[in-house]
Amino acid sequence: MKKLLWAILPLTMLAMVACGGNDEPVFPDDPDREEPKPEPEPEPEPEPEPTPESDKFYKGTTMSFANYMIDFGLEYRENGEVTNPYTSIKNHGANIVRLQLDRQPFAEINGVTIDWQQMPRVVEDAKMAQAEGMDIMLTLKPDYDKYSSTGATHNNIPEDWKSMDEVTLGGNLYNWVLESLETLHAEGIDPKIVAVGNEVNVGFMLNGAHDGARTARLLNYGHTAVRDFARKYDLEILSALHIANPAKLGYVDTYTENGCTNYDIIALSWYPGTNIGHSMGSYANFEALGKAMQSKYGKRIMILETAHSFTTGTVNGTWMGDWCDNSYNYPDWNDATNAANYTPAKQRAWLKALAEDVKRGGGIGVITWGTESLPDLLTGKAQGHGTGLYTYPAAWGYGSTWENNSYWDFTNQNNLHEGIDWMMDVE
Repeated sequence: MKKLLWAILPLTMLAMVACGGNDEPVFPDDPDREEPKPEPEPEPEPEPEPTPESDKFYKGTTMSFANYMIDFGLEYRENGEVTNPYTSIKNHGANIVRLQLDRQPFAEINGVTIDWQQMPRVVEDAKMAQAEGMDIMLTLKPDYDKYSSTGATHNNIPEDWKSMDEVTLGGNLYNWVLESLETLHAEGIDPKIVAVGNEVNVGFMLNGAHDGARTARLLNYGHTAVRDFARKYDLEILSALHIANPAKLGYVDTYTENGCTNYDIIALSWYPGTNIGHSMGSYANFEALGKAMQSKYGKRIMILETAHSFTTGTVNGTWMGDWCDNSYNYPDWNDATNAANYTPAKQRAWLKALAEDVKRGGGIGVITWGTESLPDLLTGKAQGHGTGLYTYPAAWGYGSTWENNSYWDFTNQNNLHEGIDWMMDVE
């Protein structure tokens, strides 16, 4: 019997090896064997890389007036329901909001407080935008607009800075820009784009005639402050030079020749209507302009201000807006009664085409101006013209001069209309 077992055992072990296929044979009494290694787990799919901010195409609107008007009792609606306008613009494609901060507050007019570009209001507005996941574009305005009974002049030096020499003035500007950004940072707000000055081709902190070389030198103080702040907190902030009217881009040459180059974006206002009269100058379109700016200056463009009217404001012969005349109708200022030119669909299509043109030229975005405007149709204060709401404090008095370019239809109870959806149409 023992002889039989010894004869069978080698055959059994051979069978075990054969049956193992490609697996290692198992020898339970082998003290030197290695445990078989398990198959490696598959590598997880890598997370997609976030889009760098400099590669993002921005779509948005100003929102400086919205909370100010809500405080006066005006309401924004969507499909008949009162809504948060910040939620509405986010849901319809916006990824950025433009806000402005004035160093010099507007004085009260007829007892009405105007605070929509002061720090507490800017903080409130920025937090509402960020709560919806949108970025902030901030225009810092150390100078201010003066209004009289007959008109306005722009970009004036503040009274308390008038006596300063240029170096002292530049130092004060640097400190104000830096302190403003630090104040916002302490509130958890860091803008993605910052422009020092507004439409600076007409001048910057003017104290007499516009001197391009002086403007360039002063802007450098502001741009340096933006860079220093971004470096301190390791932030990616794009710095912008804001020019009104593509036909005025010669000022970029003037400022460049005088050493003003420490910025990233040439930001443009674009109002081609007859009343304001912007033109493309020597450029065929924004695609060509954008490519030219990158080639010549190494700067990308964006549209920081623009508008297209969605209504004449008249329904069945009845004017539906407030008493303050609108200051801009587009496409044709001289044809404001031609309702076919002014529809939400026309506004949407025009803004979509503009954004796509800018994008083809390597531009980084389009932000519309005043498209949060509503008319002052509240009852109460002076002359029966409303409660004295100023959506732009000007010589012309109460009300809005821009509600015909809004995304909310004042002829339909301030309901959101389809013009806003250009932002969803553009990737």
